[in-house]
Amino acid sequence: MMTKIQKIWMWISVAMFALPEILFFTTPALLMSILGKSFTEISSLLVSYKFFLSYPLFLLFITAVEWVGVMGLLILSIKFNKKVFAILSGILLLWLFFVFGLVYITGFSINF
Repeated sequence: MMTKIQKIWMWISVAMFALPEILFFTTPALLMSILGKSFTEISSLLVSYKFFLSYPLFLLFITAVEWVGVMGLLILSIKFNKKVFAILSGILLLWLFFVFGLVYITGFSINF
């Protein structure tokens, strides 16, 4: 059973992943750039992707916040023996690490 404080931290971790993903749509846009699609085919709710091209550290920060949020969910799920949730969080964490690494190791090659 989770206490109130633990539930609050769980929702903070969920928000750390979900809000940047909903507002900036980073992971699908990065995948589209890897697949060779136009980077502007997906629209963001707040900023245009020319902003991400001009300031790639902002995109790095968004991805890092998402990574920390999923890591918090993974730690909480392991702590409370939620095996299915821990496996899903681990897969999501590896996915974010893969996308992050692939884009930044290949030199942030984004197609217009």
